[in-house]
Amino acid sequence: MSQHEPHTTENLTESSAPPVSRRGFAKYLGIGAVVAAAAAVIAFFRGRDQAYPVTTIGQIDEIPVGGSKVFAYPQNDRPCFLLRPAEDRYIAFSRLCTHHGCPTFFQPQENVFNCPCHGGVFSAQDGRVLAGPPPKPLPQLILETRGNAIVALGFVKSA
Repeated sequence: MSQHEPHTTENLTESSAPPVSRRGFAKYLGIGAVVAAAAAVIAFFRGRDQAYPVTTIGQIDEIPVGGSKVFAYPQNDRPCFLLRPAEDRYIAFSRLCTHHGCPTFFQPQENVFNCPCHGGVFSAQDGRVLAGPPPKPLPQLILETRGNAIVALGFVKSA
């Protein structure tokens, strides 16, 4: 095309934006990585400091010594066990196996929770894994008594 020929739309669409240099591309890539890392850190800390509801899960003397009760916490689809191993002691654990989330069953004669899906066995004293494939202990709830009420405040942070 000579200098005097009129411009056509064909000539304008070839490239209206300047090409990005390698240095510019690396700069954009670096900025994107920093933003993604910052978002991941924020999401991680938000998940760790999750606020749990304060919920009454039972009444003192509702469960006999050596007995148990199934309840849901923190939502209705999260079953838990409340145990009364002694006159003045209550403990509670998630009922869901840490292997694949199957419901566990309390065996009071052995003082354990059994998971029928893959043979997981947990201690009913502290939730630790006694047998099977579960990778972590059962989550234990933080309990408090308020008058005659047994109240769940959240979960004990695992080490």
